[in-house]
Amino acid sequence: KFFKNRGVESIVDFGAGALRHTFPLLRAGFQVCAVEFEDQFKRTKCSEALRRAEKNGNFCKLIWPKDFKSDGRRFDAALLCYVIQTMPLKEERELVLKVLTKKLRKDSYLLWMGRHGQTADIPNEQVVRDGYFMWPDREAHSFYTEFTTEVTHDWVGRHGFKRLRSLSERGTDQVFLYGKGSSIWA
Repeated sequence: KFFKNRGVESIVDFGAGALRHTFPLLRAGFQVCAVEFEDQFKRTKCSEALRRAEKNGNFCKLIWPKDFKSDGRRFDAALLCYVIQTMPLKEERELVLKVLTKKLRKDSYLLWMGRHGQTADIPNEQVVRDGYFMWPDREAHSFYTEFTTEVTHDWVGRHGFKRLRSLSERGTDQVFLYGKGSSIWA
């Protein structure tokens, strides 16, 4: 309802994975562009979700980085749901936010979802750069880093976004809505 009431029509679901956020947005009538690494889209669960989503005329997909960077479209809003924290290279995280900022229209929104305070019990031998190598005993491994609320607000703010509201700061969840553009801030 928030996006509908503010005239949002097109949304980027960055790091879309198996499209769990894309499908509800499509059902609500938004144009949704799912952006993901090519290898991720090839995973069984993701490729099955893509086949279903591609039946919807409001859906498109772009591969990060090549397709997304070269695509000329602009969007009204973007979702960054638990994705930046899984990128092991600081430079790539910065690039994502930089490119995404350029892809968003003058007056636009960014929904950030993350977690903080979950890594206290991870052994030191799993430390990699500024994060952690997660689940070393599983077949699928992952990198994860955490950002405090202050670091997140500062970083996103340096890209021209202002925090509009915090939807959750309790426990380990971080859900923040940011806006870009003076008419949104008014």
